[in-house]
Amino acid sequence: MVTLLLAATTLFAVPAPRAAAVLPVTPPKIEVRVDSAHSRIIVTAGPFRLPAMDARMDMSNMTPNDVMPFAWPVDGYLRGFSVRMRDAAGNALPRDILHHLIGVNFDRRQLVYPAVERLFGWGAETDPVELPASMGVPMRLGEKLGMYAMFHNETGKDIDAAYLEITLLYTPAAGHNVLSVMPFYVDVNNHIGGVTTFDVPPGKSTHSYEFELPIGGKLVGIGGHLHDYGSTLELQDATNGKVLARLKARRDHDGHVEGVGRFIFGFNSDALALKAHHPYRVVAEYDNPTSETFKNGGMGHINGAFVPDDGAAWPKLDLNDPQVQRDIATLPIMTDMNEHPAGTASRQQKGAGGHAARASGDAKVRDMPMSDMPDMPAGRPSQPKTDSTGTDHTP
Repeated sequence: MVTLLLAATTLFAVPAPRAAAVLPVTPPKIEVRVDSAHSRIIVTAGPFRLPAMDARMDMSNMTPNDVMPFAWPVDGYLRGFSVRMRDAAGNALPRDILHHLIGVNFDRRQLVYPAVERLFGWGAETDPVELPASMGVPMRLGEKLGMYAMFHNETGKDIDAAYLEITLLYTPAAGHNVLSVMPFYVDVNNHIGGVTTFDVPPGKSTHSYEFELPIGGKLVGIGGHLHDYGSTLELQDATNGKVLARLKARRDHDGHVEGVGRFIFGFNSDALALKAHHPYRVVAEYDNPTSETFKNGGMGHINGAFVPDDGAAWPKLDLNDPQVQRDIATLPIMTDMNEHPAGTASRQQKGAGGHAARASGDAKVRDMPMSDMPDMPAGRPSQPKTDSTGTDHTP
């Protein structure tokens, strides 16, 4: 749903060089501007100084920036987002220098996991996401949000002042009848406060995870995320193995993932009903054509737009829950959300040395929330939609 598809990451067998520091010119600031005439919120973060990096650097060598806090500025519904990188003059920078961006809502819990909500995000492959104005994620004025990013500057030259510009589309609460949809996320190898990656051996292999939902509801649509050599993602009924949806990866001739299928089930009776306390399973299949095992090279999750049967029964965020505390503690160098509700990050960014131990295979790079969903039509579709990656739906 309103979330992210992170760029597929290839891990090389040869040791990668140490990452260059990602240092801001000054402590990065967040500016939040509401364009009520066009029902959009523009969030600008920066400046960041991005030294040139070797193309062989994998994700564990990148340097995350601190969580940058801001407050949601309106009463309404989040219904889409887009991201661009620009320089100080406003000129566009290559989109792939942003490896990924993750937005977090510190005031709401995820559905499946006792962890704070991952609300939006972006990767090098992500296209803008937009739901019809009749649907959206409910948001209250003042909700505590934050975002953090990883950069991968392969342009061959340093970028002295880069800015993140995030445009969030919203529908005002007043005077609008909006269907509330919530982010849905389930991972084949999720460990709260730990890593979600796994080894990818030669040949075919699978990873799976069984889960139950605390409340029932309907999936309107889903997307997914796989790393290189990933082939399919499935959502199954764990009681009988029935495939409820299958998402296929689009890969090049070397097996590098260029995209993952997305599917709109539909609205009302077309939506996929999921029961509370019923066992389901998510499965990721990989097909590694090489003779090497890629350590921590795999990942797989399904994400979607979920309409709860009873929104009031959505699980509450318990800040005293040890798993929630672990989740928050392992975000990149948390800044004080209360001290800095909507403005400036509190500390100078650390260099590669300051982050190295934390960025190498732990939770600093494992927070991969929702993948992007396709644009959804304003009305109820007559037939489920399938994109060019070859998505299957098995009713």
